[in-house]
Amino acid sequence: MLTTAKQKIMIVDDSVVVRGSLRQIIEKENDLEVVTTAINGKIALQQYQNYKPDVTIMDIEMPEMDGIECLTEILKINPQARIIMCSSLTQKGTALAMKALSLGAFECLSKPTTTHIDSSDEFKTNLVRLLKNIKESPIQQPIINNAAEIRKDFKPSIFELRPYPTSFIAQIPKVLAIGSSTGGPNALIEIISNIRKDLNIPVFITQHMPKGFTKLLADNLSKKSNHSVIEAKNEMRVKKGQIYLAAGGMHMTVEKTTTGMTIFLKDDPPVNFCKPAVDVMMDSIVKAYQTNIIGLILTGMGDDGLRSCQRMIEHNDKNILIAQDEITSIVWGMPGAVAMAGLCHHVIPMSNIASSLNKLLNGQRP
Repeated sequence: MLTTAKQKIMIVDDSVVVRGSLRQIIEKENDLEVVTTAINGKIALQQYQNYKPDVTIMDIEMPEMDGIECLTEILKINPQARIIMCSSLTQKGTALAMKALSLGAFECLSKPTTTHIDSSDEFKTNLVRLLKNIKESPIQQPIINNAAEIRKDFKPSIFELRPYPTSFIAQIPKVLAIGSSTGGPNALIEIISNIRKDLNIPVFITQHMPKGFTKLLADNLSKKSNHSVIEAKNEMRVKKGQIYLAAGGMHMTVEKTTTGMTIFLKDDPPVNFCKPAVDVMMDSIVKAYQTNIIGLILTGMGDDGLRSCQRMIEHNDKNILIAQDEITSIVWGMPGAVAMAGLCHHVIPMSNIASSLNKLLNGQRP
């Protein structure tokens, strides 16, 4: 009888309690194994080369060599290393976590403030799900600035594009809805920085992120793009030209009210193991706006957004769906799900997404 090899995990944290708690959570799973631990980045770098773990879970603030420096050094050794940063929810911690994501961290988890992190069911669920899904998520080497440069060993997936209906007449869209996850922050910076400056429709973004991170991401997007990006608040009135980012730990919906389109945040259970979830946002947008919706699915693990995009496309033939292509995605899970389902009118590299959106915003086909 064949047995599946266990996924090898390295834990890096200067707290013996945290290391023990993480080990206890991980080793309850039959297919996960902690092969080594380290108390700082300097030791972790040595252990990484000795044990070659499949996944590294690493604290950010540590003595001698912190998580940011260690992340950078590990990625020099292995550019496709899967490194999960585990940060406390402090302003300094979240800022460093955002930096880690920009440098190439696979994902960031918010470390519970309680000493015994294994007492948080939400943290345990998110950690185990992430570890189990990482193995099925091939990491690409994104090509942002040169879409024509393809890796020699890359074999693209085969899928069919959805044609524009013969009755389609190009019209100015009413709304843009974006879903993203792993690798999403950098992708969002690239797109929003290059989208037309005179944006005259609202933009809604659900990026899978824990509570405490999204305000910093919104501020960072605003600073780097010269667009106004804000973390959405409950009962916030929707304005044209404004970009709204779903708050971590809450689902974002858009509803048509007597005073106009309004955002509502809902503390409902996770959908597709995600909170906020793309499916929740997209379904509400389809109900509120009905038609002339642009949907965009960017890099991310899992298939959140697949079912709502299916409903969006079936609802009205003037709704358009775009997905990021495989070669420029960090993880082609979410965009791959909608592309392989035949729902997309366009599947395009990162470097072409903003220009394609600008054409659609002008009422032209890309």
